[in-house]
Formats: sequence, structure tokens, C-alpha cells
Amino acid sequence: MGDGVGLVPGCVVSGGRVSGGRASGLVRGSVGRVGRGMVTFELAVGVLSATFLTGVLAWTIGLVVLQGRCSDTAAQVARQLARDDQVAAQEAFGRGPRGAELAVDEGADVVSVVVTVDARFGAMGQVEVRGSAQMPREGR
Repeated sequence: MGDGVGLVPGCVVSGGRVSGGRASGLVRGSVGRVGRGMVTFELAVGVLSATFLTGVLAWTIGLVVLQGRCSDTAAQVARQLARDDQVAAQEAFGRGPRGAELAVDEGADVVSVVVTVDARFGAMGQVEVRGSAQMPREGR
């Protein structure tokens, strides 16, 4: 076929270049249009994904901190109940996480305490966080 291959009447590819005819402008323009919007779309998806993952990571860290607070409150309440100090136990529970529930099991030799609180993250649902402690009774 000689020097070039005819794509469209009046359009010839020769030496890697498109020349002649109206088709040459369409070929070059269509390649540029397809690639231009992809960077914007990929950037938008990347930013949204990073924002969502940052939120989930922050919520996870918050859950770990909340679990630590529940465990600390349970230990303080158990320690005070093991000493038979009801007032100090109430104060220790009051310093715990807001909305927490307290379950106490006072045995003859051991006091067991469980502190439970519900955490929410929007539409992702509710997660129950708990901390527990056991203390031997003192002075018996």
C-alpha cells in the first residue's frame, strides 16, 4: 500500500503521523478529551476515600481510649467496694464514661465489676465497649 495507510478518505498515516482530512482533528481531540476528566475523578475518589478512612481510624482510636476508661473505672470501683467504701465507689463511677452501666458481683472474697458503654459512629451502628476488674476483699 505504499507510504501510508488510508484511515478515512483524505486522511493518511505516514511515519507515525496523521495528516490530511477532517478525521485528523477528531483523532487528536478525542484522545485529549478522554484523559482530561480522569485526573479530576481519581483525585475526588482519592480525597473521599482518605477522608473516610481517617474518620474510621479516629473512631477506632476513640474506641480504644473508651475501653481503657471503662477498665480504669471498673478497677477504681472494684477497689473501693473491696474496701467497703460505697461513697468513694459512687464517686469513682461518676468520673467514668458518660452513659456507662455498672454491674457488680460481690462475692465472699472477691468483688467483680463490669463497666459497659455503647458507642455509635453514625450509620455504622452501635458498638458495646466494656471493661472489667476483680479485687480481693480487704480487711476480712
